[in-house]
Amino acid sequence: MPTLRILSADDIRQAVTMPDAIRLMREAFIALSTGRMYVPVRMNMTLSEHGEGRVLFMPVYSPSHHQVAQKVVAVHPENAHRNLPFIHALVLLIDAATGRFLAVMDGEFITALRTGAGAGLATDLLAAPDASTLAIFGAGVQARTQLAAVLAVRSLQKVIVFGRTPERAAEFAQEASAAYGLEVSVARFPEELAEAEVICTATTSLMPVFDDAHVRSGAHINGIGSYRPDMTEIPSDTVCRARVFVDQRKAALQEAGDLAVPIRRGLIDARHIRAELGEVALGTAVGRRSPEDVTFFKSVGNAAQDLVVASRAFDLACKRGLGTVATV
Repeated sequence: MPTLRILSADDIRQAVTMPDAIRLMREAFIALSTGRMYVPVRMNMTLSEHGEGRVLFMPVYSPSHHQVAQKVVAVHPENAHRNLPFIHALVLLIDAATGRFLAVMDGEFITALRTGAGAGLATDLLAAPDASTLAIFGAGVQARTQLAAVLAVRSLQKVIVFGRTPERAAEFAQEASAAYGLEVSVARFPEELAEAEVICTATTSLMPVFDDAHVRSGAHINGIGSYRPDMTEIPSDTVCRARVFVDQRKAALQEAGDLAVPIRRGLIDARHIRAELGEVALGTAVGRRSPEDVTFFKSVGNAAQDLVVASRAFDLACKRGLGTVATV
């Protein structure tokens, strides 16, 4: 009888570490930029009867893995008032040769892990080699994986947390300080951003979360929170003066508000995107040119990232006996 392996967040966590995930992101982005991954632009279905609720459908096919993955993500901002997660997600892994369903996995953890790892790869490729101060906007699950990813590629000495809710920001800062033995503080003034050599934004803000005047020369920015044309975390002035890199051009131009807003205003055009991150990883495009460059990696998230993590988690789970096997 056919079987289906069910993997929880803990199963995936045991199988794929953050350094492993960063290496997988290099593989995914290079495959994406060289046409070796087939990734349709995701379907974004609004649920107007349920506030700002929406469901995203993200398919991908990798001939080299002989696998198809489909992630379904339900996004409900109002869940914060219901004491429920903001995002619910599942990833389905399918054998491309036979159509057999191989596994279903916790998509929330995969999303957080691969999003953090994508920013980790971008930081490794684009940030100053000696960057030691990180600023994080947000204090949720994504902020935690952003910190873990940057720590995997840079020797941080200080972390500054900017959060809408002081209590959550303080909780995150205390947790991170204890976990990593770092100086982690909650920002009291916007001007503190000027200390940061790496900046990660992991919010659902519709408006920029900082002022361009507070971004120092030489900083690297990972913008991973906004995923719709009406959502912006990064000021247009910062985008205009930055060397901009994306996960996938087509998706970024359709979905990234951080780029759509300055394009609509006539401040930049599509040519302002220097390259996809996979092109930088492959060495066919130049990333940082000088210590003074401000670099900006804009990610709207890509199903190629989900597939490489899901595939590795499935392989290791089978070898180690992780997860639950159900007959279907």
